[in-house]
Amino acid sequence: MRIAIIIGANNVSINVAKTLMDKYEVMIVDSNDDACSRAFKALKSSALVYRGDPSSEDVLNEVGIDKAELFLALSDNDELNYKACSIAKGKGVPLIIARVNNKDNEDLFKELNISMTISVEDLITKNVESLIMKGLTRALFTDTSTNLTFTIVRVSGDSQLIGKSISYIVNNYDVAIPYIITLNGLIKPSNDYVIEGDNELVIVGSLEDVNRLINDLSSK
Repeated sequence: MRIAIIIGANNVSINVAKTLMDKYEVMIVDSNDDACSRAFKALKSSALVYRGDPSSEDVLNEVGIDKAELFLALSDNDELNYKACSIAKGKGVPLIIARVNNKDNEDLFKELNISMTISVEDLITKNVESLIMKGLTRALFTDTSTNLTFTIVRVSGDSQLIGKSISYIVNNYDVAIPYIITLNGLIKPSNDYVIEGDNELVIVGSLEDVNRLINDLSSK
């Protein structure tokens, strides 16, 4: 089976791995123990999760980069993604895709002449613009010093998360919901508070996790 190597053991990588597993032998590489453990549990041994420095040529050699047909650098660290892509390019991997977290770095990645770059900023902007047009998201701010995003999102009437508790949201999306705006005013919800349609949630978390929650709050 063809080999696909993914850099970064995060939620994006896990979801991408799930879509690739039918066609590729998937290897995820990350240096963080906790991230590797989460990925291993989520993928139920269907992909190899390797703990090691993804910017190390020795590590990438160990996971078979010389035989890889697909290389995806999907970590939230642009420097790491760039170094890993440079190695993959030097090894002649035919298809290399890089996640670019800071749009200012996009030209740097393009100079590598890899197959594709995916700008997180552009993706988030397009998604949020779409939701704003629907009247669901009315505030969005990212503090670059802490990498935390703050947003207020209205729960659509047909959202798949209606009836779910705050604890479910917090545990599954890795965000905080300090306040909820209800028809009766602003409240500080308990963990067992159940989400209702037309609630407005004040959400705090990483840009990636907040965007994932926004999508699910607005869809069935």
